[in-house]
Amino acid sequence: MTMETEINSVEYDDPATLPKDSVKNENMYFAEREPEELTEILLKKAFTFYNKLESNDYLTTVRNMWRFYHGFFSGADHEVSFTGEQGELVDLPVNHFRNLASHMHNIITGNRPVMEARAINTDYKSLAQTHLANGILDYYMREKGLEEAINKSAEQAIVLGTGYVKQEWNATAGEAYDADPETGEINFEGEIEFSTPSLLDVIVDGTKETWDENNEWVMVRSFANKYNLAAKYPEQGDEIKALDTKSDDTMRSLTAFSNDETDDVAVYEFYHKKSEAVPEGRYLQFLSTDIVLIDAPMPYKRIPIYRIVPSEMLGTPYGYTPMFDVYPLQEAVNALYSSILTNQMAFAVQNVFVLRGSDITINSLEGGLNLIEGNSKPEPLNLTQTPQEVFTTLQNLIQEMETLTGINSVTRGNPEYSLKSGTAMALVQSMSLQFMSGLQRNYVRLIEDVGTGLIDILKDYASTPKLVALVGRNNRPLLKEFTGDQIANINRVIVDVGNPLSRTIAGRVQMAEQLAQMKLLRNPAQYFQVMNTGRLDATFEGEMSELLYIKQENEELLNGTLPQAVFLDRHSMHIQEHKAVMADPELRSNPELMENVAKHIQEHIELLRNTDPDVLQIIGEQPLNPQGMQGAGGLPPGPMQNQEDIQGSPNEAVMAASQAGPAMPETQGAMMPGMPGSPEGAPEVPMQPPM
Repeated sequence: MTMETEINSVEYDDPATLPKDSVKNENMYFAEREPEELTEILLKKAFTFYNKLESNDYLTTVRNMWRFYHGFFSGADHEVSFTGEQGELVDLPVNHFRNLASHMHNIITGNRPVMEARAINTDYKSLAQTHLANGILDYYMREKGLEEAINKSAEQAIVLGTGYVKQEWNATAGEAYDADPETGEINFEGEIEFSTPSLLDVIVDGTKETWDENNEWVMVRSFANKYNLAAKYPEQGDEIKALDTKSDDTMRSLTAFSNDETDDVAVYEFYHKKSEAVPEGRYLQFLSTDIVLIDAPMPYKRIPIYRIVPSEMLGTPYGYTPMFDVYPLQEAVNALYSSILTNQMAFAVQNVFVLRGSDITINSLEGGLNLIEGNSKPEPLNLTQTPQEVFTTLQNLIQEMETLTGINSVTRGNPEYSLKSGTAMALVQSMSLQFMSGLQRNYVRLIEDVGTGLIDILKDYASTPKLVALVGRNNRPLLKEFTGDQIANINRVIVDVGNPLSRTIAGRVQMAEQLAQMKLLRNPAQYFQVMNTGRLDATFEGEMSELLYIKQENEELLNGTLPQAVFLDRHSMHIQEHKAVMADPELRSNPELMENVAKHIQEHIELLRNTDPDVLQIIGEQPLNPQGMQGAGGLPPGPMQNQEDIQGSPNEAVMAASQAGPAMPETQGAMMPGMPGSPEGAPEVPMQPPM
């Protein structure tokens, strides 16, 4: 059986032939009913959903998309074939369809998306949790298959119109951490698992006009080995073993490629979110109307099924992709290629025309360098010439396909002759990204929703320490244990897409060159990292760590604790950020708090004044004049002030220092090179690097 026959052999039962449910209270919401009644209703909804897709030709379109994307055209596939009564016609498929779809997919998913966790509050504890959560998200992207699931769902959306990502908590996965001493049952740390069900495996309410409106309940179909299920649920083992397998199921998978016997059976999972009608939500896992495996409240904060579409089919919960429009053009392209090749192969061997009755014989034309005598001249028949209009139409069709998908010649690696500079090609390529902004936006939303759902699941179910491999400083591996409590303050995940120009090679080179010219890169490694990844975070990683530590110091000041400054701090940055604490009108009424802030800022001023200037120059700080060269407040006496005017509390000294610019470096007093000095009468400040 060919692939096309296999796909088109899908048939769905009429809901009228299914068993009637025995619902006594017709006014009861379907999601509140008993499991036996609910399973009947859900299976009816599933069959109605499939039949509706079949009757409105949506499934026919999707099947055609699947066939063309994998090169299953009419006739023989992936080879030149001959048709017609005597094999005189040549079929030559040239799959621009897949090439365009693949370019769309590569543009959207070419760079690994970077998820950033966001906390409820901005305190140091919450910000520290965001760093841990970012590492966890990156770990699941790299090590646990999340990136592959997202990319596959994006591919399904481009080709079929809709893609899905499903994530769920598997309590029996992961490493074993203990066992019940009485029963011997092993407890596992659990793990999140990802899958990408097709649009035939996700049943929704087709009467809704949008996916967001429809997302009140979703039913998902997957397949599992019935003997494994029987072992997991031994009390229903006999009934499970007697179920029809996937081979006998009338609801066949869209991409079923084999008729081989299998032991897999359909597993249905029904999710209903928490609502007024169902306050606790509902989760139902069942195999048939008689076999219900799990019936429980909704185990997740949100339905763990996430959708991506290039665009919406207005008034429906279905997706729409530009590849729907490319399909007929691909058929026409195949026909023209076949016509050209048919003509070439039929008349590639040249024929010779002579007048009837001519004295030129076949033998006289054999071989080469013959002297031919006759009353008429033989003439070749040039039947291989294909009209130029055919080639023009072929090129126009290919250009129309590129226009409909937004994939231009630069993206396909065949730039026009007029595009000579790298900047021009980067601009043209970035236009493809702008054209696909709708798909890009939905792709970003998918990642954000999946990332937020992942954090929520870990917060609720990661009760035992989980070991993850994070990426530490300078891309060094770092093993770290965590529990859900350590990311309890994270409430959502966002994705920063960035400038489309940075996602092209030419654009990255241009960015790296501009940063180098502006002297914003400290070493060649940063240049190559920007050029290869388009990411600029490595250029300010140190500043971000310093700002995070300053945030912690501000919280300590607000809590009445006086943090200590060290000579290697970025003192100007610390002073500016600590000064922001004084900018709060309510905090200014707290004299103890203001005194602590002033003392801490004064510490930084003294370190700027007494630290070895060479050390300050290395860390990019401007030294201040030593104590003996100016007043106690850091400002030399002038005609409008004297020494007594600027003496007083540390608060007054700081206010005076904030009005003074940095002084030129002077020779320090007797002090060991590279070590901070202590002004007379001031306490020694221990060297403590920022955490």
